[in-house]
This record gives sequence, structure tokens and C-alpha cells, in this order.
Amino acid sequence: MHTLSKIASILVLSGLLAACQDDATTPEPESNASPMYAKGLTLAAPSDTDIIDTNIASPTLPAINTNTEYVSFITPLYGEYQASQPLLEQASQSDEYWINVTGAELNAGVTLTMSQAASLVRIAPRGDISSGALMHAEAIAPERVQIQRIAPEVKAAQGKAAATTIDSNESLVKSMVNAEALASAGLSDDSSALQMSAKATPGEYRLQVSQPLTPSASYLVNVKEKGSPYQLSIKAPTAIAADAQTVALKLTLTQSDNSFVPQAKLKQADGNIQNLAMVKQDDSWQAVMPAGISLASSNAGFSEIELTVQTEIDGRPVLRTVKTAFKPYVNSASIKPEVLTIWDKGLPNQINFELTVAEAGRFGLSGTLTGTNAEGKKVAILRTQAASWLTPDAAKLKLTLDPKLIQASGLLPPFELNELELQDQGQMARLSYQAKALTLTR
Repeated sequence: MHTLSKIASILVLSGLLAACQDDATTPEPESNASPMYAKGLTLAAPSDTDIIDTNIASPTLPAINTNTEYVSFITPLYGEYQASQPLLEQASQSDEYWINVTGAELNAGVTLTMSQAASLVRIAPRGDISSGALMHAEAIAPERVQIQRIAPEVKAAQGKAAATTIDSNESLVKSMVNAEALASAGLSDDSSALQMSAKATPGEYRLQVSQPLTPSASYLVNVKEKGSPYQLSIKAPTAIAADAQTVALKLTLTQSDNSFVPQAKLKQADGNIQNLAMVKQDDSWQAVMPAGISLASSNAGFSEIELTVQTEIDGRPVLRTVKTAFKPYVNSASIKPEVLTIWDKGLPNQINFELTVAEAGRFGLSGTLTGTNAEGKKVAILRTQAASWLTPDAAKLKLTLDPKLIQASGLLPPFELNELELQDQGQMARLSYQAKALTLTR
């Protein structure tokens, strides 16, 4: 009995010790032993350079991607993080011009402008569907092409439209290349090309084809003046709202302070062409859309604005054409700032987003996860992407992360989601971009 009492006392004492010990270990377990849990966070406020628009509208054109399947990808990344800002503006320059002519015009003769000797002239047949069926113009043999100078005195006396007298029968062509030779060099559009000689000094010329051509056939005549000091440059946006009434463009012509009024054409993805009025505004030009015309006729492909400038510099006639391609889009969705993060053993596992969607469609999200190394620098861990079919009533999309990949990186918090991008895959267009979107805190 006495022994049993001693045993009972020992059990009571050890229970008290255990209770005291439990009270002493109330702090949270180690993070790598924590269960999976969720935490709500808020996206960072957008910066001035982010692309954010919460005003959404329904697309007016048929979607080109109607896949309803959810897909998700994770790509491991390594090395110090280098931020990549999306290209919002593009620049291009031109030392050439091109004109569209018919077979009848080539047979009768067309006027070309050259500002320097040794210019390259290319004649390319083009397809035409105006009759309802595709008609492709025939190739032109370069030996059937004549290029002669228009006599300046005749042009001055009779006017440019009546200047048909040629001041010399001497050939001004140095060399010529037929369609087969150009095809072997990688230009397989049945073009023919002629290299002008050094005697073909600046002025106006008449190009005429003696080969009988189908009168309605379509051709592109391209004159390139390689190395010319007269370069027409353009700066333009890469993406434009499809319902925009004007498009801002910056045009400069090197070696010239002359004022000029460019001619502009809108070429849509389906081949439709519209003339655009140009209005000068401060140091830029505004291309004005005709009433009732949208910048986009299809979600497949890009639209293009082509601009032509004609002037005279130091007594030399200069003609230049430059073009810029852009993606028209409708802002059809936006990301709500409140997100739900899922954690696994103290490491981020996924981020759940809720979107505002104008109408049902396929949307995608992507972002880059970074961590911090011992020196305090941001290091890339992974890129995550996901896409799915969303509706206004069910507009949630998750970006999955990889805790094992995060742990293997050896990087420490803070973990950040960078380059958060929302795409409308039905339009193939970027809707929003946030450089530093979310700091992941437990």
C-alpha cells in the first residue's frame, strides 16, 4: 500500500511537471512544422509606370481563343532579379518609301523621287481580293523595266502631271536581279530589283514596264536609299484602345526643319485600309479616326499606321514612308486588390485572385516570385503562369507557387510577386501590368 502511494505521488508530480513544461512551450511551432493555412493580403498601390485601368468594357470582336481548360505552369529562375518593364512605345526609322500601283499604271509609267544616286528599286507583285477571289499579279522581268530621268525644265514648264519628256536615253540602271535570284537570297515574293547607277543623281524619274501586265493587277514599288541622311523617324504606342478617336505619333525628318503634313493610312488586320486625317498638336501629330471606324477589325494580328512625307531638302526632292504596328484592345477585365494567399509549412503555396470581368472569356495571369539573399538583394525564384475561362459570376484565378523550390533556393523573406500581368487571351492583349505587386507576409 505504501508503495502504491509513492507511485501515485510520483505520477501526480510528473503530471504537474508536464503541465508546467507545456505552459513553457506555448510559442508557435517552427515554421517548417506549421500546418497549411490561408491569409488575406492586399496588392501594392500601382506606381506611375504601371499599367492599371479599372474601367472595363465588353469586347466587340469575336474571341480567337475560347479554350475553357485551366492550365498552370511554373518555370524555375536563378540569379539576381532583373526587372523587365513592358515596352509601351516603339520607334522606327525609314530611308525608303513605297507606293501601290496597278499593272496599267506601270505600263503607262509612274513617277519616282530619288534624293541620292545608287538607289535600289524593287517591284513586288501583290495579291488582290477585290473581285471576290484571290488574284496574284505576275512577276516582272527586270530587263523589261525602264527608268529614265524627267527633264527638270520640262517639269517646270508643263507641271509635274504633264512631265513626260525624258532628258536622256542613257540607261541609269547599274544592275538588276530577277525573282529567282531574290528567292535564293530569301526574298520569295516574286520581286524584281534594280540598282541605280552613280549617274542617277537626285531628281524625279519615270519607271515604265514594257511587259504587258493585267491592268487591274496590284504591285508594290519600293525605293530604298541606303545610307541616306534623310531618315523619317516615328515614335508610337505599342497598344491602343480599340475605340480611341486619335492616335498620338511623333515624326521627325533628319537634316530638315521643313514643315510638312504627312499622309496617313490605317491598315487593319483583315487587310482593310482607311485614310486618316493628321492634325499637328504641339510637338506631335494626332492621327484622327474616321467617324464610326474602330482601330481593330479582328483580334487576330496587329493594326498598322503607314505615314508618307514628301518635301524638298537643299533642292533635293525627298519622299519617305514609315509604318508602325500596334495592338488594339478593349480593357475587358481588372484585378481586385484583395488576394488570398495559401501557405504550406511557412512558405507561400499559391495566390488566389479575384477579377472583375466584363463578359465571359479566357484570361491569363503571370508573375515572378523573388526572395532575398544574405546580401539583401532580390533573387528570382520562379515564374508562374495560369489561364482559364472566366465569367462575371465566377472570376477567380490562382497562381501556384512551389514551396519545395522556394526552400531549395535558400532565399529568405521578404518574398515578393513582381511583374504581375493580366492578359485577355481572347484578344491576345495585355490588360494590366504591375512591377511590384505583392509582398508575401505570413
